[in-house]
Order: sequence, then structure tokens, then C-alpha cells
Amino acid sequence: MGCGGIGISASDASTTTIVSVAFTIIIRIICGPVADGLGVRLTYTCMLIVLCIPGFLAVFVQDFGQLLVVRALIGLIGGSFVLTQLWTTLMFHSNIVGLANATTAGWGNLGGGAALVVIALCFGGFKSSGYDNNTAWRASLAWPPCVVFLTGFAIYFLSDDCPYGNYTELKKRKAEQATDEPDDGGGDPTAEPASIAGRSLKIAASNWRVWILFVVYMFCFGLELVVNGQISLYLSQAFAMSQQEGALVGGCFGLTNLFARSLGGGMSDWAYSKWSVRGRIWSLFIQVILEGMLMLIFTHGTYDTYGPIGALMVLIAWGITVQATEGGTYGLVPFVEPSAVGGVAGIVGAGGNTGALVGNTMVKYMKVRPAFAGLGWLTICAGFLVTLIHMPGHGSMFCAPEPPKEEEQMKPAAGKPAGGEPAQYLPYAQPMMTSQQMFTVNQAAPQQGSAQAQQAMMMVNGQPMMPMQPQAMPHPGAAPMYGYGMPVGAPMVMQQPGM
Repeated sequence: MGCGGIGISASDASTTTIVSVAFTIIIRIICGPVADGLGVRLTYTCMLIVLCIPGFLAVFVQDFGQLLVVRALIGLIGGSFVLTQLWTTLMFHSNIVGLANATTAGWGNLGGGAALVVIALCFGGFKSSGYDNNTAWRASLAWPPCVVFLTGFAIYFLSDDCPYGNYTELKKRKAEQATDEPDDGGGDPTAEPASIAGRSLKIAASNWRVWILFVVYMFCFGLELVVNGQISLYLSQAFAMSQQEGALVGGCFGLTNLFARSLGGGMSDWAYSKWSVRGRIWSLFIQVILEGMLMLIFTHGTYDTYGPIGALMVLIAWGITVQATEGGTYGLVPFVEPSAVGGVAGIVGAGGNTGALVGNTMVKYMKVRPAFAGLGWLTICAGFLVTLIHMPGHGSMFCAPEPPKEEEQMKPAAGKPAGGEPAQYLPYAQPMMTSQQMFTVNQAAPQQGSAQAQQAMMMVNGQPMMPMQPQAMPHPGAAPMYGYGMPVGAPMVMQQPGM
């Protein structure tokens, strides 16, 4: 009999896991664009409050069919990762967004492990109080949905969508300020959330760079999920460890969530401070290649060549690199398509769960060691895909940014005040913007070349919001990039001919 007394087979348990992961892939693709339109706060609140219900229903499951439905619905809460990454992108500046995204994700994974420990402790407590296995296990499953429910309410009452407030308030204010000026192609600030969500997903899905990051995330987070599920069995086969020893080693691997993701995000931020977005691409490339190489080294070891201590050291080294790669991936995500960060975050996040499906399928048909080795080679291939990423205005790993064309360089704005004042320095400390904010700002933006063009400062909720205007350069020689935040300490200059 399995835990809870429903008596399912190992094959049935595997089926419920596959279905749960599949539902997570779907919700990750959807929830990012939805948050672009509705706002992270409302999207997150609705997700947590609604999806705590199947968590409570898990306590009452009696057979395989009921378990399958409940696990599928619980899998939808995996979309919370995408919402968290979008939220930190909105709240933190571009020069630290890698560390912010990586830390929230790493500690989120660590929270999953902590939840398992707490459930086990609850189970032991109920057993010592006289409950049988069936009742004790079901009672132990009741507390996580309570925490999820309370967290949903806390997000609604204690948080904002972005530093400028909540999307609904910003949308209402901009609708009241709407004018009859011609549309500049940026979108309607009063657009329905569904149309904004659809636009975000379309923009993200049509950007080929997003799909490269999708593949990279397949073979970092996806591979991590595969290893988490198979490491105990692998160590018992390859290194003659007991199941208990293998589980202990696997636990040490999981502890790298404490710091390794943040290490990868911080590395991405450091490279960005030195070499702009090209630095983030180089950082990700190095991380992916190291991850793949260490996986191959790990799979070539045996009890005679490495011994248990050597296996543990290599596994932890690989765990650090795989976590760092995940942090580095989401250090680059906000820069790929700044007007649709939710869509990008959702698609890339879905890549991780897709990688888990692919990896577990390989394990099923190839056995553990050959599958791990194959995944190591695929990881290296994914690393070389990173070399293809070229960011307009920033270049790629091996190509510097294209110099601006002569016609794209800044010309004196119409209506320039008498006296020929030099181009003004514009504020730079704005966060990333998603589709909703882009719509709001675009609608209010003055037409290029108009009498107001020299005053391109936008106001959102009474605070300065300065998107990249067509005549504003993030750094000398870079092409215009609309929507990128500037590093702290780097003034945005209105570029003149000959600069």
C-alpha cells in the first residue's frame, strides 16, 4: 500500500508525475503573458487562492483517478515561478536583476525541500500521537495549502505590481488622461488585459532568442529535476551506496540552492557591469559549458575511480554550475524582449519542465548512466547555441554592437529653444517595463520631432518613467533599444551627430 492507503503502483505514480509536469508547462507559458496584462499581484493572488483547493482535496483522495486529477491541478501552481521572476524583474534595476531573479528562484527551490522536511516531521508527530500511517500521512498534507492560501492574501494586501503602483490604478489614471493624439503604434493604455496578454505571448514566441534560452533552461533546470529524482538510484548502482546514503548525498546537492543560483545571477550582473549585455551572454555560455562538462565527468566515474567522497565532490561541483546556469539564464531573460518580459519568462520557464520530461523519458529507455551522459552532451550543445544570440544594439559574444546609422543619430529636435542649448541628460533610474507599462508610456510619449520631443520624460503615477526613446542611446555606439533600464551611475545621453 502506498502512502495514504490508496495502493497505486509505481507505474501509476510515474503517470501522475508526468501529467503534473505537463500541466506546469502549460501554465508557465500562459501565466507570464496574463501577468503582463492583469498585473503580477492579481495574477499571483488568484493563482494561489484557487490552487490551494486541490491541495486540500489531496487529503481526501481515494483512488488513482482522483490522484491524477489532483496532481494535475496542483501542477498548475508551478506557474508561480514565472510570476516571481517577472515580479523581481519589475522591482529591481537592470544592473542587479540577475542576482534578484536568481536569489528568489534558488530560495524558492530550497523552500520545496524544506516543505518535504516539515511534512516528514508532521508525519512523525502524528504517528507518535497514535495515528496510523494512512491518517497521519493525510493529516500531514493539510498544512501546505493553508500556507499557500495565506500567502495569496498577503500578496494582495501587502504588495504592488511595480514600483509605480498597481496596474489597475495606472490604467485608470492613464485612461482619464487619454488625449486625441494620433496613435504612435505603442498600443492603447485602456486595452483589455486579455489583448495585452495575447500580444505579450505573440511577441515572445516570435523572438528566436527566446527559444534558445528555452533550450538552455531545458538542460539546466530540467536536468536538475531529472537528477533530483534519479540520484539516489544512480549512486546505489554506480557507487555501491545504500539508498539512505544516496539520499543524503542528494540532499547535499539540493543545498546548493542556498547560494549557487545567486552566484550565477551575480556573475551575470558583474559581466553586465563590465561589458553590457554581451557580458551576460558570455557569462551564460561559460556556465552552460561547465555544467555539461561536469555532468560528463560525473557519469564517467565509478566506485573504483572516484569513491564515494570523489563522487560527492563532483556532484556538488555540478550542482553549483547547474544552479548558476539557471541564475544566468534569468539574468538575460529581461533583456531579450523588454516589452514582453512576462511572455519570455513563461516560455523559458516552461523549458525547464520540458527538459524534465525529455530527461525522464531518456532514463526510462536508456537506463540512468547512459541517459545522464547523453544529457551532458546535449547540455554542451545547448551551450554552443548561446553563441548564436545576437542582441540588436548590443551585439553578440563575438560581434561588437553595430555603429548607429547616420540617419539614426540624434538631430536637433524641432522646437529647440533659442540659444542652442546642448542635449540634455535624462534620468536613468527606471526599472524594466512590461507590456502594460509600455502601453501606458507609449500612449503618453510625444511624437518624435515634435515641439515636445526634447522633453521625453514620461510620468506614471506621478513618478518619472523614462523609456528609451528612438533618439536615446544606452551607450555610445549602440543602436536604440526601447525599454531597457540603465545601470546605476550611467547617465542616458541624448546623442548628437558626431558624438
